[in-house]
Amino acid sequence: MPDRDAARRATVVTVVVVAVLVAAQTAVTAAVTSGTQPAMAVESVPSDPASSQWSDAPERTVSLSKQQMAPPFGGGSTDELTVQTVHNDTHTAFRLTWADPTNDADIGAPNNYSDAAAVMLRTGDKPPITMGAAGKPVDIWYWRASWQSPDASKSGDMYAYPHPEEETQPGQAAGNPLSTPPTERLAQNYYAKGYGSLTHAPRQNVRASAERTDDGWSVVFVREHGTEGKFDADLTKGKNVYLAFAVWNGSADEVNGQKSLTLQFTKLDTGKWAMSDASSGSSSSSGSGQSAESGGSGGQSEGVWMTHSVSNWVIGLVVTTLLTWTVVYWRARE
Repeated sequence: MPDRDAARRATVVTVVVVAVLVAAQTAVTAAVTSGTQPAMAVESVPSDPASSQWSDAPERTVSLSKQQMAPPFGGGSTDELTVQTVHNDTHTAFRLTWADPTNDADIGAPNNYSDAAAVMLRTGDKPPITMGAAGKPVDIWYWRASWQSPDASKSGDMYAYPHPEEETQPGQAAGNPLSTPPTERLAQNYYAKGYGSLTHAPRQNVRASAERTDDGWSVVFVREHGTEGKFDADLTKGKNVYLAFAVWNGSADEVNGQKSLTLQFTKLDTGKWAMSDASSGSSSSSGSGQSAESGGSGGQSEGVWMTHSVSNWVIGLVVTTLLTWTVVYWRARE
C-alpha cells in the first residue's frame, strides 16, 4: 500500500527530526542559559570594545523580550544579547554585543530615536525585575549611541535657529543633568525603585565606550568595584550581584519603556568571579511584607519569561513536526 508505506516513512523521519531538535534544545539551554561562565581576570581592564582581550573572555547569551510589564509597552526587536565580563583588583567591565542592522545615532530631527543599552545591578538580594522596588533599589548604567556621535553636541537641537537655546533647550539651559550629554564618560548612572522612579545618581562613576560592528553594536561599561554612591552596586570580592540587561533600537521607534529586555536575572558571584542563571534562586526575605511582595514580583516576571519561552518552543516544535511529516509523506508517494 503506497499510502501506508509513505505514512510510515514520514512518521519515522518526523520522530527522528523531533528527537534531534529536543536534544539540541536541551543542550543549548544547559550550555547557554543554565551554565556558569567565568569572569576573566586581567591585568588591565579594557574600556575599548575592540580590545583583543575580549576575544578570550567567556560569553554568556541571554534572551531578550518585549517590555510588557508597564506602559508604554513595546520593544522586542532584538532577540538576544551576548555578555562578557572581565575584572582586575579594582575595576570590572561588561561588554554587551547584539545585532542591530541600523546605526541610529543621529537624533537631530523629529521622530529620530537613538540606539541604547543598559545594565541593571543590585548587590545582595535579588530585586524585582521591574526596575527594583521600594526597599530594593537598583543601580542602572545607561549608554546611548547619540552621545558618541560626532554630532552629539547637536543631538536634539531641532529648532535652534533662529530661537535662543534657553527656549529650545530649556533642560540644558537649566543645568538638568538628564538633558546634558555625558561627552566624556559616555554613560550615565541612575537609581530606581520601580517603574517611573528613575533618578540621576549624584555620583557619575560609570564609563562606556561603543563600537559599531558589521552587524550591530559592542558596548563596554567600566566602573570601580567599590564606590561611595548610596545605591551603587558593590562589586568588591565576595558579593552576589544580580544583573539584567536592556537594549533600544532607535529605528524601531524604541524609546523609554519600549525596549528589549531580559526577564530573568544573571548572577555575578564576585567570590568565584563567575556568572550564572539566577532564575532558580529566590530573594532574601526580611521581616517586612514589602520585601516578600517584591520577591513575589520578581518571581512572577520570571514566570512570565518561562511561559513565553516554553510556549514559543512548543509552537515551533508542532509546526516543524507537521511540516516534516507532510513533506516526507508527499515525496514518498511520488
